[in-house]
Parts: sequence; structure tokens; C-alpha cells
Amino acid sequence: MSRIARKKQKNLLRSVATQRMWRLFELAEKEFEEHPERSERYVQLIRNISMRNRMRVPREIKRRICKHCYAFLVPGVNARYRLKGGYIVTSCERCGKEMRYPYRGLKKQVMEKGEVKRKKP
Repeated sequence: MSRIARKKQKNLLRSVATQRMWRLFELAEKEFEEHPERSERYVQLIRNISMRNRMRVPREIKRRICKHCYAFLVPGVNARYRLKGGYIVTSCERCGKEMRYPYRGLKKQVMEKGEVKRKKP
């Protein structure tokens, strides 16, 4: 098998794996209301696919999974989302851990104006 053929095969496997992750994510969203434990299983399968194929979980999916207990996070149900100091802070209600992700909109304002002007109460 030539180098080019191996590369094409690897790309095909990665694209199939990504499609499967997205499909499992959609199923987890759909099933969460009726069967939350099924959503947890879908999250496990997403992680298994990513580890087996040695690839990252897409950002949009990763931010809806708790980094500590691997729960499927649904805003307002089992997760809290807050903006705090240039970060989106996600709190998992199941394990109580917080995850922080940079918030781009605020950083962009800081870079342009030098400081963020807030309304005084």
C-alpha cells in the first residue's frame, strides 16, 4: 500500500469517526429528557471513538461534556453557565466541578479599548 493510499484511508477513517461523534451527540441531546442514563452512554461512546482513533472531540461537543465526571451537560438542567472575568464558567451540578473557557468577545473589547467600560449601578 502506498503512502498516499494510507493517507486517504486514514482521512476516511477520521471523517467517519467525526460523523459518528456528531451523530452520538445529537442522540444524547434528543434522549436526555427521557433517558439521561442513555445520554451518559453516548458520551462514553464519543470518548471511546476519539481515543480509539487518536483524535480530538470537536469543541462544540467537548464543551457539553463535564471534564471530571463525563456527564452530558444541559444548560439550566444539570449545568450552569456564567460569564466571569473573560471566561465562560461551566458548573456541573452532578460533581460540582467548574470548567473555564476563554470568552472571545470580552477579550476583543479589551484589546480595542484598553479596558472594558461597564455600566455603574
